[in-house]
Amino acid sequence: MDLPKGLAGVVVDQTEISSTAGGKLVYAGYEIEELAQASYEEVVFLLWHTRLPQKGELEAFSKQLVSEMVLPAESIRLLLYIAKEPQHPMSILRTATSLLGTTNDVIFDEPPKILAKMLTVIASIVRIRQDEPLIEPDFKLGLADNFLYMLTGKKPDEFLSRLFNTVMVLHADHEFNASTFSARVVASTAADYYSCLTAAVCTLKGPLHGGANEQVFAMLEEIKGSHLDSITYVKQRLAAGKKVMGFGHRIYKDGDPRAKILQGLARKLAQKTGNESYYDLQVTLADYLLKTKGLHPNVDYYTALIYHCLGLEKDLFTVIFAACRTAGWLAHIMEQKRTGRLIRPSSEYIGPKGRKYAKDHYQIGSEF
Repeated sequence: MDLPKGLAGVVVDQTEISSTAGGKLVYAGYEIEELAQASYEEVVFLLWHTRLPQKGELEAFSKQLVSEMVLPAESIRLLLYIAKEPQHPMSILRTATSLLGTTNDVIFDEPPKILAKMLTVIASIVRIRQDEPLIEPDFKLGLADNFLYMLTGKKPDEFLSRLFNTVMVLHADHEFNASTFSARVVASTAADYYSCLTAAVCTLKGPLHGGANEQVFAMLEEIKGSHLDSITYVKQRLAAGKKVMGFGHRIYKDGDPRAKILQGLARKLAQKTGNESYYDLQVTLADYLLKTKGLHPNVDYYTALIYHCLGLEKDLFTVIFAACRTAGWLAHIMEQKRTGRLIRPSSEYIGPKGRKYAKDHYQIGSEF
């Protein structure tokens, strides 16, 4: 029997949260292009309730989220202890997510509190690793603005606020991707939210999933540091059987709709921060690979440059991805818990058959 590899094309369940059918990314019925100018809080509410909030609901929801961003003293103490360990930041986030489940109320904590504290934990990991002081949330700012403020130490202007809200919206959910499916599997066992999120973070860490954005910028740095022009570099990489990071997608054969939005944001931010050379390099590579290989950029391609322009080291890119995606993870965890059904797929056994156990196989010298 020929089985699809990696569950490609297999429908394992139904969801009301998001869809990638037909090469379009849709959140609860809204195409992503419709939501690109929405606030992150609006989209979080949409993913959790499958409808957009009324004005009063949004104001109350935003205040609730921001009010929960303050971490318990014990969480901060533990973060200060582990965040500088010489491990990848995603390994630190994995441990920190689990720690949240020990320094907070596992039984009664609800998604608004959990999302808010995850964002603060991620901002704190970044600040600690950069030897910068931790920053308290500003209750006059929204959730995404607060997260950016706590990351960079600077309150965003209107341009950065709009840009970063859009970045977080575009990364908020993506149907049954690997990390989301991991979270749903754990949720199906009736485990707590923190256990589900820890599994999602572990899955996102992999370079074939969330870690791709880090590899994109490493590639751009390598090109700039080499004595080769970008096209020659790509030709040599392809000839060696290596992937060009940030291109192609299992679902989006005609182009990732998120990348199309992010390209314009990357161009504007690169111009404002003196990173035009990186953007020009990206455009050159994208044009060449589209013409010669029919490959389109994916969401990681331009996100990598945006995170660099925000002053982040490339090994921190995936933890920012995790911050954006936590809203979607929580939406799917809630949906899976409502089904009350354990996820337990079957497999096709292809190993040896008919073997017999011989008592003297190990040539034991005496009987028991």
